[in-house]
Amino acid sequence: MRAKIVSLRAFALTAGVAAMLGAGAANAADVVYEEPPAPAPILDPAPVSDWAGPYIGLSGGYNFGRFNNTNAGSVPTNGALIGAFGGIQGQSGRFVYGGEADIGWNFANGASGGTSTRAGLEGSLRGRAGVAVSDSVLLYGTAGLAATQARITDAAGTATGAQLGYTVGAGTDVKFTEKVFGRLEYRWTDNFARAYNTGSGVQNSDFNNHRITVGLGVKF
Repeated sequence: MRAKIVSLRAFALTAGVAAMLGAGAANAADVVYEEPPAPAPILDPAPVSDWAGPYIGLSGGYNFGRFNNTNAGSVPTNGALIGAFGGIQGQSGRFVYGGEADIGWNFANGASGGTSTRAGLEGSLRGRAGVAVSDSVLLYGTAGLAATQARITDAAGTATGAQLGYTVGAGTDVKFTEKVFGRLEYRWTDNFARAYNTGSGVQNSDFNNHRITVGLGVKF
């Protein structure tokens, strides 16, 4: 009888140890094979429209200013503008930078005291810098060198020459498609004085004007 009790106790002890080992193995298996949580999604920043690369376009507008002449005094001038522009830009994030040239015809004219002036062929070479404020809108500033062909006429005759100066302004380019954009721009242009001689003696003249233009361009 005593031997049976000892055997039962040994059996119970063995069974308990086996149960503990089995439970530990099961828990270990749960730890090893537990599926890790899914990684959090990475949110990419909103795309910024690409303004980098070359472009060309056509523009038109209106300008009004003054013609300052030693014989005629200060004369108001105004007239339409037509032209073409082209340039190349780079982009870093939302910052856009580059250079642009334009060439066109200025129809501004004015007269006083028997002396008249008329502008003609003109152009500029400028730097540009701006910010892409949205996916399709670029705000920019621009400044550089300008040149205008001028013609002075009085009773003695006519003299023509190039007036050099500077131009500075700001504007916005708005994309209609990924390649086509519209433009609205304001610039102040000041051409330095130079001497003309129509036959009546030397007279100094300079020009300045405010201009507003609209344009349509294509980016490559």
